Amino acid sequence: MAGAANDGDRTVVADLSAVVCADAAIINALLRVRLSLGRRLRIAALSWPVLRLVQILGVDHAFALHAGLQEALRDAPAPEGGVSSSAV
Repeated sequence: MAGAANDGDRTVVADLSAVVCADAAIINALLRVRLSLGRRLRIAALSWPVLRLVQILGVDHAFALHAGLQEALRDAPAPEGGVSSSAV
């Protein structure tokens, strides 16, 4: 995802559907990526434990959260470069 920050103005979707256990490290990584991507970062398909962690840490407002990958792709603006997806 860090490389996507230098990849024009494309939207980046992080599909977290396979992440069933997480700690603050993943949240810190996402926050760091968000610093460079800003509103171009979309987070998709958070499992209940990951969503709960995001809520407990109070950073749910910092991300564009989407129920699923297709929703995140659909809601993402389609700038000149298109859309990238990344599984974390």
